Amino acid sequence: MTLKSECEASVFQYAPLHKQLNSQMFGEHKEYISVVITLHRDEYKIQKEQGSTTFVLPQETADLLEEMKPY
Repeated sequence: MTLKSECEASVFQYAPLHKQLNSQMFGEHKEYISVVITLHRDEYKIQKEQGSTTFVLPQETADLLEEMKPY
């Protein structure tokens, strides 16, 4: 797997595609979905700039997303 595909897989752990689509279409859990994507995007940029070849979501970010998860 690549850095990008590992990041995408991590996003889907917290915000599966059907939840993302429902958020877009109906506004369900919109705030949480936005946080998931934003935190992953920011972390991806940092890791890419550092030359990482594998994506690892920091534990504190994972804990926060689990605490916030509305479903």
